[in-house]
Formats: sequence, C-alpha cells, structure tokens
Amino acid sequence: MSLNKNGSFGVNRSINIENMDHNEHTEPRIYELGYHLVPTIAEENIQAASKAVRGMVERISKEIIAEENPVFIDLAYTIVKTVDHKNKRFDNAYFGWIKFEGEPAGIAQLEEGLKKDENVLRYLVVKTLREDTFIAKTFTAVKAKVREKEPMAAIKPVAAEGEEVAAVEGDALDKAAEELVA
Repeated sequence: MSLNKNGSFGVNRSINIENMDHNEHTEPRIYELGYHLVPTIAEENIQAASKAVRGMVERISKEIIAEENPVFIDLAYTIVKTVDHKNKRFDNAYFGWIKFEGEPAGIAQLEEGLKKDENVLRYLVVKTLREDTFIAKTFTAVKAKVREKEPMAAIKPVAAEGEEVAAVEGDALDKAAEELVA
C-alpha cells in the first residue's frame, strides 16, 4: 500500500486508461456510459447537451437499450475541470446514463468525443449485461412501500409463549436502556 497522487492510501497499481486496446474483441458488446454534465449549463440547454452525448453514442452504437435523462445531483467530492486554461471546481453536476450495444472499436471514438465536449465534466464507459437496468430501483421502491404500510408504532414486541409484554414508555425506557449499557 502506498500514498496515491491524490493523497489517499491505496494499492499501488498503474493502469494506463489512455492506451487501452478496445480492439481486442470484434463482436458487439453491451456498454453503459455514465456521465456528468457541468452544472453551469442553463436549464433549457440540458436536453441539448444530453442529445449531443446521445448523438456520439448513436454514431458508434447498433442499439440504445436504455437511458436516463440527466438529473441535478450533489457530487461526493469536488471535481476540477480546466476550462479556458483555468481550473474550475464543481461540487454538483447533471448525471445521466445510456446503455447501448456497440463495437469495441467504436469506444475509443466515443471517448475522444466526450473528452472534447466542454459540457461533459466526467464520464465512465463500462462493459455490462443486457439485463433489466431497473431491478434495483424496483426493489427499493417495494421496500419503501412495505415500511409505509407498517409504521413503527404498529410493531408489537414479541414475547415467549405464555408471557405478556407490557408497553414501555418515557422514563422507564430510558432507565432500561441505561441498565443495558451499564
């Protein structure tokens, strides 16, 4: 383990993404492009910037499988981008994604176009599977609905057979918690 360029500890592995060989396979693959658009884009121009990214994908793609229009998000960390020879810092962005089928040879062309687009703050292209993209969202939504139907007040304590459980409130609850901790 060593100290990385960004000041954090990590495994010392060097991967040269710039020179990755996208021509190692020739058959079409499923890819997903996740991208951040700069937050300085006017609200009315977000769709145009998103369509420009989609246009780059359509040029190298056989089929667009799924996509989500960009939504405004807070970033987990500040991203620095050089614009007009000045470093600009961004704490939020518009995030969108596109899942598509394409030839591996076209990915380098897509990445080159994304690097040149001033509206693209950051992007990531990954190989993925064709399966339904919305499974995780559906599962989370189902869990949320279950919680809404059964509020915490309606949950009753479980007792051993033949025992009766009395409700504990206020000071008695605090005292019981202190006894458990002590």
